Amino acid sequence: MVLSSCSSLQKEDSLEQIPTIRISGAWALYPMMVVWADEYQKTHNVVIELAGGGAGKGISDVLNGQVDIGMVSRPIREEELEQEAFYIATVKDSVVAVVNEDNPVLMEIYEQGLSQEDLKKIFLKETVNWGEIVGKDMIDDQITVYGRADASGAAKVWASFLGDYTQSDLQDQADANFSGDQPVAAAVEDEKNAIGFTNLNYAYSIETGKFAEKIRPVPVDLNNNNRLNAEESFYDNRDMFIKSVSEGKYPSPPARRDYVVGKGSFTAEVKEFIKWILTDGQKYVVENGYVKLANEELKEEINYLEDGKRRQ
Repeated sequence: MVLSSCSSLQKEDSLEQIPTIRISGAWALYPMMVVWADEYQKTHNVVIELAGGGAGKGISDVLNGQVDIGMVSRPIREEELEQEAFYIATVKDSVVAVVNEDNPVLMEIYEQGLSQEDLKKIFLKETVNWGEIVGKDMIDDQITVYGRADASGAAKVWASFLGDYTQSDLQDQADANFSGDQPVAAAVEDEKNAIGFTNLNYAYSIETGKFAEKIRPVPVDLNNNNRLNAEESFYDNRDMFIKSVSEGKYPSPPARRDYVVGKGSFTAEVKEFIKWILTDGQKYVVENGYVKLANEELKEEINYLEDGKRRQ
């Protein structure tokens, strides 16, 4: 595990037994959790140990008692609820398809967008070259499809967006599968004909809010008219895209909630940390590329946290 930075409070009182909060899971929530952990430790006498590994690892670790919090970036399953998974929504983010800036039909993609059906045909290898997808037969560059090898919340959400599919369906058709959002983005950067899917924070730069390196998010033709209309054009920068997710313009899925999950209940220290995330910690959300829950949603999550009752 990667140990987050310890607060000065911890250093000053080495004689006191300092509580430790162990966290693992979804790469989608990992960057936000790093910020929360660092900020929280500045004012609270606690050590936070944090590791990624994917949503599947997070839910497995917490249900097996290896961590206190599992980070999960997909809906919680009924069989996980039966194992006493107790979940709290913290933020929203989104999965987005990405291509290389040197894609041979990038101009056409940004003029007309790709429909849900177009994307399904690409990721299931029913369409195999870029010219075919935009109606230009003279362009015969073969599409390289990248997927996820790990137990990925992003893959499950993306498969759900494409239709009644599973992560395995996408893995079986992919030219290569990678573990984590960043490796997918890096692979797309290195191959002009590639397409993959990743968390929005790997499509845009956290520092500038503009496109990340050679990555370009794929605009979705939501009304299937083979033209990207003004109301569908919200990909130019991160703030614009986040606003579209917040307003519900970008569909859900692939927009999604990110959860922290415990088994049965949270300890007092963990509950205090999660309550801080839902209150003071929300001021760090937007600047780090995530979408805040509405105030009423946050109140609802706090109520769930405090009463400890399982959701139906």
